[in-house]
Amino acid sequence: MAGWAGFSEEELRSLKMRQEFPNSVERPRRQAPVAKNRQQVQRRAALQLQNEQFGLPVPTEQQLSKPKVTMSPKVTPNITEEKLVPVNNTNNANITPPVGPAIKVNEPEPEPDGRLNRKEMELKEKSRIDQLQLEQRLMEEKNKRKKALLSKAIAERSKKTQAETVKLKRIQTQLQALDDLVSTDIGILRNRIDQACLEFSQAKKRYDKAEAEYIVAKLDLHKKTELKEQLTEHLCTIIQQNEARKAKKLEELMQQLEVEADEEKMELEIEVEQMLQHQEAEAKRQQVTSPEKDKEPEVKEPCADQEGDQEGLAPSTGQDKDTQQRTS
Repeated sequence: MAGWAGFSEEELRSLKMRQEFPNSVERPRRQAPVAKNRQQVQRRAALQLQNEQFGLPVPTEQQLSKPKVTMSPKVTPNITEEKLVPVNNTNNANITPPVGPAIKVNEPEPEPDGRLNRKEMELKEKSRIDQLQLEQRLMEEKNKRKKALLSKAIAERSKKTQAETVKLKRIQTQLQALDDLVSTDIGILRNRIDQACLEFSQAKKRYDKAEAEYIVAKLDLHKKTELKEQLTEHLCTIIQQNEARKAKKLEELMQQLEVEADEEKMELEIEVEQMLQHQEAEAKRQQVTSPEKDKEPEVKEPCADQEGDQEGLAPSTGQDKDTQQRTS
């Protein structure tokens, strides 16, 4: 239907006239057969060109040249060197056949009878309508196939896009899950790092404070040790000097009391002898009353104790004398 140029005005008029007066014969139109034949030739050329474009066989009724039919002795004019002009229609698309060299067309001779002409025209119109309907069906079939192919391609593309969207969603969910895991791990590690940084800062403060205290304490210890050493040295010197003074003083006193010491020694010796004699007498008395074995250790023990007591008393008296001399 896209290549059909449509009915011309003369064809429409002829159809109307045939519908109104089917039995009438158009006698006046035979006066200009050349123009009518020219329009038919142009129309046939356009249809032939259209059929060649779509690859359809051209019926014999629409061919440009026909075998000559010798029905009357009338001479038919031959149309030579005519250019084909497309038929314009306002309602349908314009068909512009290519302009080429001149085409020689042999026109059929007009029939003498009007009825034969009408029948031929009706047959031509009918064949033309059939051809147009066939072309229309072919175009519709082609359009259906194109629509089916297009819908199939669209369905395949939609399936592909759906599969791709599903894949993309799956990948996106997997990436989101990985991001969530990583984000949770990162959050935990960051919290731990912050806590470790806080503890590190506190420990460093304590360390700095302890180090400062250690340095201060070490300096204080060094000072105190130096002071202690100085004091101990001073004490030692004082004690040494005091002992030296004591020794010197004792030597002086010993020199002064050398005679008195000898007299005291003599008195002590006498007292010791008297005590020993007294102890011996008491021991003899005890031997008379008790066996000798039992009484011998009893006699010896007090002697030793008494000797120790006497020895302890002797230096004590000397020390008392020294203290008295020092005070004096």
